[in-house]
Parts: sequence; C-alpha cells; structure tokens
Amino acid sequence: MHAMQYKITLPNDYDMTIIKDRVKKNGSKTDEFPDLLFKVYLISDTPTKKEYAPLYIWKDDKGMNQFIFEGFYDNILASFGWQHINIAVPVEVDTSDAFTQAKYMLEIEQRIPETNRMTVPEFSIHDTTELGKILVYNPDKWAYVECYFFEERPDYLASKGTVYELLHLSLPKK
Repeated sequence: MHAMQYKITLPNDYDMTIIKDRVKKNGSKTDEFPDLLFKVYLISDTPTKKEYAPLYIWKDDKGMNQFIFEGFYDNILASFGWQHINIAVPVEVDTSDAFTQAKYMLEIEQRIPETNRMTVPEFSIHDTTELGKILVYNPDKWAYVECYFFEERPDYLASKGTVYELLHLSLPKK
C-alpha cells in the first residue's frame, strides 16, 4: 500500500471556484481507478493559504505507476506545471462505514526524531466524531502525517494542523 499526495500552492488571490469546478467536472475520472483504495480531492481556502492537495491511497504500485506515467498525471502538469509528489508508507488506514460522508480532513504533520530505538508513530487525536483516519510515514524525510476525516468542519482542532475541504471522494468498484 502507498500514499501519494501533491500540494499545489496557489496565489492568495486565486479564485478557488476554478479548482471546485475542475473537480466537479473531472473528479469522477478517478472513481474506480485500478488499484486505488481511495482518492480525496482536497482544498485549503483561507486568507493566508490557498492550496489544492489531492491525496491518494493506493493498494499497490501498479495503479500508482499507471496514474503517473500513462497520461493521467499529465493533466496536473499541463494545468499547474511540475509538482513534487510526496510518497509515504501507510501505517494505518481506518475508515468507518460513514467515511463517504466526510466533508473535511485535518492533516497534522509530525517529525520523527533521531533515536536509537524506533517506535511506530501513533495518532495524537482520539475524536469520536471522526469518520476515518490515516497515518503515513516517510523515512526519507523522517516525518509522518496524521489525517482525520470529519463530516463537520473541525475548527476546534484547526490549531493542530491544516483543515482541508473535501470536494470529492473516489472509491473502488464494489
């Protein structure tokens, strides 16, 4: 299993309806994409941060390689230019039956400190209103990321990380 995300930082005066319309028109193209566990189309739209940050959880690398190298990622290149793709290893992917009702995601980025004894990263928030959560790590950067999914905007947790609006959720064929 692999996690993949690219974060496209946009100018503060960028009209985010452009991204919303893009996802409304094209988001379903990754519905049932081969080897995709799910993809969430995320945006941050605040006065100080405008960002488009799709997050993918892949079952294996075959589908991810198809997406990157067989023309699908070319749409990102054509629209936004060369982007760095963050790749991570999932530690835990936990989604409830209500996961499809998620409208927001809280992302918390953490460092993995230098140590003589490795321990598995853990979730720092335990909230009964979450509809799902993901914990991924990247040993190349010695960092991990916690993602929590909610139906209601978790403003009470906003100081912990970045709250993204979830525009579309692509899922595998049932």
